[in-house]
Amino acid sequence: MKYLHFILYISLFAVIGAHAQSEFQFTGKIETECSQFCVDPLGNIYIVCGQDIRKFDINLKKIGDYSNSYLGIISIADVSDPLRILIYYRELNQVVWLDNFLQELRSPVRLDDIGIDQAVLLCSSNLGGFWVFDQLNNQLKYYDKNLKKIHESISLGSLIGEIKPSAISEKNRTVYIYFPGAGILTFDQFAAYSRTLPVFPDNSFQVTDESLYYLRNGSLYRYYLDTFREEELTLPDSIGFTSVYVQSEYIYLLKKDGVYIYKSSSLYQ
Repeated sequence: MKYLHFILYISLFAVIGAHAQSEFQFTGKIETECSQFCVDPLGNIYIVCGQDIRKFDINLKKIGDYSNSYLGIISIADVSDPLRILIYYRELNQVVWLDNFLQELRSPVRLDDIGIDQAVLLCSSNLGGFWVFDQLNNQLKYYDKNLKKIHESISLGSLIGEIKPSAISEKNRTVYIYFPGAGILTFDQFAAYSRTLPVFPDNSFQVTDESLYYLRNGSLYRYYLDTFREEELTLPDSIGFTSVYVQSEYIYLLKKDGVYIYKSSSLYQ
């Protein structure tokens, strides 16, 4: 009887595994040993490695690369606007904007020159400017494309204490900032605090029109922004990956030897 139960368990796991694999189709891989990547809304893939950022199109053809040895290591690459890519160099507190061929749109900008001394996080805005979280006074600030400060939040010390944020993103004129242990704080287009979402990623997150995607304890989760419901999602491969990105019907897994790309039949729609 115990042997029969064992056979049933093995059969059940085999069926579940076969079903999970049938949800995904492996479509390609970009060879790399780099530890950071991102995907823009058009499906272009960017590999960030030290001082370098490389761009590949949806067919995995290399389009261009950018490197600035003077500015050093790239800290943040925001590709949410493929025509105006934001690159932040934390060590020198400078920002560069690149076009869709990874060419500079303007000379590097020193954030110290516009009154930002302790920038922790930055992200692009669909209004043409950028958001920055200034650790000096625990404020979220918005600067337009002319580098003029337009909006700023109140000091968030009473909400977050001394917690340092680890990720920021803007979507549909809402800004999302993750403070480990506190959750994801949301702000409107005027930098006014809206609410705190009970979402606790391992480190970073991805926001789409309807959902937040994030890793927690090695599993991928989706948080629905309309119903405030969380669900765990199936992955095409659960071994050896360090980060995940979801784009339309595609899912990208970063492993130590490259970015693996899968197409999902319906899971992430």
